[in-house]
Amino acid sequence: MSVNFGFSLPALRQAGAGSNPFGQLGPTLDLSFAGTVTDTNNPNGYTLNTNFITPEYQVAAQYAIWEDGVGLSQKTFSQIVTFTRASTGTYFNSAGTLTTAAINEARFDYNPSTLAAQGLLIEESRTNSIRNNTMVGAVAGTPGTDPTNWVTSYGALTQQIVGTGTENGIAYIDYRYSGTLTGSIVIRPDSESQVVASSGQAWTGSAYVKLVGGSLTNVTCSLNMRQGTAAGALVLNTFQSFTPTSAALNTQRASIVVASTQATTERILVRLTLDATGAIDITLRIGLPQLELGAFATSVIPTTTTALTRSADVASVNTLSPWYNAAEGTLFVETSRGYTGNFVNFPHTAGLSDGTSANVIWAGYAINGSQNITPEILTGGVDQLNFVTGTYSMSTAKNAIAYKTNDSQWFFNGAAFATDTTCTMPSGLNRLSIGSDTIGGQPWNGWIRRVTYYPRRLSQTDGIAITA
Repeated sequence: MSVNFGFSLPALRQAGAGSNPFGQLGPTLDLSFAGTVTDTNNPNGYTLNTNFITPEYQVAAQYAIWEDGVGLSQKTFSQIVTFTRASTGTYFNSAGTLTTAAINEARFDYNPSTLAAQGLLIEESRTNSIRNNTMVGAVAGTPGTDPTNWVTSYGALTQQIVGTGTENGIAYIDYRYSGTLTGSIVIRPDSESQVVASSGQAWTGSAYVKLVGGSLTNVTCSLNMRQGTAAGALVLNTFQSFTPTSAALNTQRASIVVASTQATTERILVRLTLDATGAIDITLRIGLPQLELGAFATSVIPTTTTALTRSADVASVNTLSPWYNAAEGTLFVETSRGYTGNFVNFPHTAGLSDGTSANVIWAGYAINGSQNITPEILTGGVDQLNFVTGTYSMSTAKNAIAYKTNDSQWFFNGAAFATDTTCTMPSGLNRLSIGSDTIGGQPWNGWIRRVTYYPRRLSQTDGIAITA
C-alpha cells in the first residue's frame, strides 16, 4: 500500500512499517499521541488529506494506529468532497485541451503551457457578454462573411477569412490582412451598443490570439476596451498591446482590465486592433474572445447566440467524522491563483465552520484590495486572534493554522507568526469549506492544490516544515 500525506518534507513512498511508516527521508513529523490509540473510531487517531494534484483522497490513521495494522483508508473525491456548480464550466485537461465539465462536475485543471496539474479550480460566477465567441455564421472567402454579431473594418486593405476550426479545443477564426495602410484594423466580436456598463465597474476583455501566417512587420496588436454612451458617443479608449507568436493557441491568451471611473460610461466593448503603417501581410487566429464583469480573466465561457453565465464552484467536506478533534487541530492548505495584483472580495482558502460565519477557523483568507492573506478564528462572531498578514506575492503559497484554546499559531510559506494566547475555540463545527466561505461565497478564484487536517496542534517546527 502506498502513502502520500501531502507533507512538504521530502518523502519516499513505501509501505508503512516500523517507527517511521511515512518513509520520510528528512525529519519525521511527530504526529503521535500520548499512549497508543487502537480504536479506529476514535477521531483523535485520524487525519484527513485531500491532494487535488495527484489526485489522492485519504482518511489516514496516525502512525500509532498504523503500526497496529489499521493503516490508510483511500477514498475517492466524491466520497470526501461535496461539489456543486449549477452550470457547465471549462478547464484544460492533462493534454492541454480545453474541455467542458458537466453541471456539478469538478474541474481538475492543467497548465496548458507546461501540462502540469494545477489542482481543483474554484471560481466565482461570471458572464461572458460576447454573444457569439465560437464564430457561428462565419464563411470563408475574400472578404468572407464575419461571424454573426461580429464587425470588422480594415480600410483599403484586403481581408480574407481563411477559415474556422478548433485548436486544443479552442474555437477560432483565421483573418488575413494584406496591402498597404496607415491606420487601424478593428475586429469587434460584438456590437458597440450591446453590453451595459457603468462607472465604478471593473471589466476584463480577453482572447486567444496566434500568428499563423505572414509576419508582424509594420503591425502592432492590441486589445482595446472602448467605453461609450448609450447613444454611441465615445467616453474612453484603453489599449493593451501584446505580441502574438506561432506558439500553440492555448498558451496565448491576451487580456485587458479596465476599472471605469468615467461617470458617463453606459456601454463597454472589447476589440482587437491592429495598428498598421505601410505594407503588411498577416494572418491571425482569434479564439474564444470574452468580456466579463470583474477585475481579472476567468476560464472561458463558450457562447453561440447569447451571453452566458458560468455558475460558482462550491466545494466542502460535510462529514468531519471520524477524523475531527474538537479540542485542537491544524489545518493546512496549498493554493495558487491565475492572476497577479490585488485580491478582490476577500477570497477564502479553506476553513472549518458550523455552517455560519459566526463560528469558524480559517486557514487563510485574502484581504480585499491588497496582496495580503491572513487566518481567522471566530467564536460566537467575535474575533479570537489577530495576526500580521503574509504577502501572497507568488503564484503558489502554503499556509496552516495550528490551534487550541489560548494557543494558536499561523504559518505562511515557511514563516511562523507569533502565538496567540487568548483565543477561545468555536464549538459545533461540522464542515470544511474548500475554496470559498461557509455558504459558497467569496470564492478563491484560483486553484486549491492540497488540504490536510491534523487532529492536534502541530508544533512551530512542524508548522514551518509543512508550509516551507
